[in-house]
Amino acid sequence: MNYRDIINNIKDRKFENMYLFYGREYYLIENAVKVLKNSLNESMIDFNLDVIDGKEITLDQVISSIETLPFMDDKKIVIIKDFELLKGKKKNFNDAEEKYLIEHLNNIPDTTVLVFVVYGDIDKRKSLVKKIDKNGLVFNCDKLSDMDLFKWVKKRFQDSEVVIDNAQVMHFIDLEGYRDKSSEKTLSDLQNEINKISSFVGKEQKVTNQVIEKLSQKKVENDIFKLIDYIGEKNSSSAMKILNDMIQEGESVLGIFAMIAKQFKVVIQVRELQTEGYSNKIISEKIKVHPFVVGKALKQANNFNNDIIIDMLNYILESDYKIKNGLVRDTLALEMLISRYCQRKIV
Repeated sequence: MNYRDIINNIKDRKFENMYLFYGREYYLIENAVKVLKNSLNESMIDFNLDVIDGKEITLDQVISSIETLPFMDDKKIVIIKDFELLKGKKKNFNDAEEKYLIEHLNNIPDTTVLVFVVYGDIDKRKSLVKKIDKNGLVFNCDKLSDMDLFKWVKKRFQDSEVVIDNAQVMHFIDLEGYRDKSSEKTLSDLQNEINKISSFVGKEQKVTNQVIEKLSQKKVENDIFKLIDYIGEKNSSSAMKILNDMIQEGESVLGIFAMIAKQFKVVIQVRELQTEGYSNKIISEKIKVHPFVVGKALKQANNFNNDIIIDMLNYILESDYKIKNGLVRDTLALEMLISRYCQRKIV
């Protein structure tokens, strides 16, 4: 059963007795949770929906929530988020309690829909996972297929009330690289890009290839590479120019700070792994970034030693705090970063 079938069945109130949604696509997980919640009688939802933190829950709480009957509805939904047992941990459960819970899953009332949510990986060897799979449905919320991705992207653009042709949808998908094996992009990242493009063109206006290319994440990533290169070369005028261009094209200052920090963390990782004798290809696989990014990081490592990078990361962290608390203007903080590190001695 694919994701769309699962969602449609829930909307039609054709529930499984229990579900386990896990994986890297938080967007899909949260959408499933939202659809489950919306399936209940809204006026009675406080009585028939339990959302529980799985990191703190005890066995008694699980059993009590499962056994409680719904009120003025034929279903009650129990959602347990980040349940430690599914990750191979036993924080609040000993072996006897885990065994009791697994056995109890054979006797869940027909009026209860039990939903486990794990943001990330699960331990598929666990008896609890196997029991859920046997009695209900386990679904890995991973990357969408090509066809589902196309439909998803087009629908999100349409929801933003802009005009976009199929060719431009495909161009957007190709540029974003979501389906690339090494890509860590999620649907949430794509949604952010769709929002940015839609805001730029305006309602009922057409999205063109030129606009997509101008605002694409790949262009932004390349701009970040250039910005870091210019800082490394102590070329403050070029660094300031590319910074101003990015801001004018709609990039947020905090977003730029985050991307700079991310790339410098890659530089540190790449340098250490190269010192240990790993090839670029193996480094790319180990830290899950594109080989091109590894190559850029190795070149940038020549201009920044680890002490400078750590100092810069601390500066970014402090600036983030000051910006969010109104202690410094966001653009000034970025300009100060460029000025400060372009004037440093290159080691």
